[in-house]
Amino acid sequence: MPEPTPLSQLLPRTRPLAIAPLPVAKPGECPDHPGNPAAYCGPCAGERKAVDPNARWEIHTERVRRDCDRRFPRRYRDAQADHPAVLDWTATVVKDPEHAPSLLLLGPVGVGKTHQAYGALRTVAPELPGRDWIATRFPDLLASLRPEPGGKPERRVEHYREAGLLLLDDLGVGKTSEWVEETTYRLIDGRYLDMRPSIFTTNLGVAELRDSIGDRIASRLAESCRIVVLDGPDRRRVGQVA
Repeated sequence: MPEPTPLSQLLPRTRPLAIAPLPVAKPGECPDHPGNPAAYCGPCAGERKAVDPNARWEIHTERVRRDCDRRFPRRYRDAQADHPAVLDWTATVVKDPEHAPSLLLLGPVGVGKTHQAYGALRTVAPELPGRDWIATRFPDLLASLRPEPGGKPERRVEHYREAGLLLLDDLGVGKTSEWVEETTYRLIDGRYLDMRPSIFTTNLGVAELRDSIGDRIASRLAESCRIVVLDGPDRRRVGQVA
């Protein structure tokens, strides 16, 4: 009678499979889905959309607001528009962003024009396609568009001209020249023709603005903008936001 096969041959010894440790979220990562940023976790967003029909819009709004927090100047990161005329303009944009007018805020130094402008932008940004907005100061815009060796100023002009919304602070400030007037005209005229909304602020009065940027630009602003005049004391001198 043959000897029985040893059990060790019937059941060969194998090493147990190693169990990979569960990933641990690092700082800034989603605790439920490590490897995904906590600010916007794709798997979490997918789970929310699967159970809530309104989640897509809520997630989009949250991302835009976080984008505002990241891209706004620190001083205006918490800005909220509260002027009745500015709030009325934001309501117009939210209702019909394709046909909304631009906004021109006039007033002396320190009355809160920039604060109102960034607050208005924060309100209407979720209505814009994607996160397609630009906020800059007029002197900085001109500096970025000045010709330089190897530069591509035409591409930069298109960048500003084609933004879904442009916030241009301190329009008309600084020395004027033929180049400044022509460059400003090309930018504003391009947005005027394409009916793209903008937010402008300026310390200049209407007549001073016309002298600074030219009749052609002033005429287009007068037609395409809702003009809001702010007044009051210089808030910077009394420790308030301006």
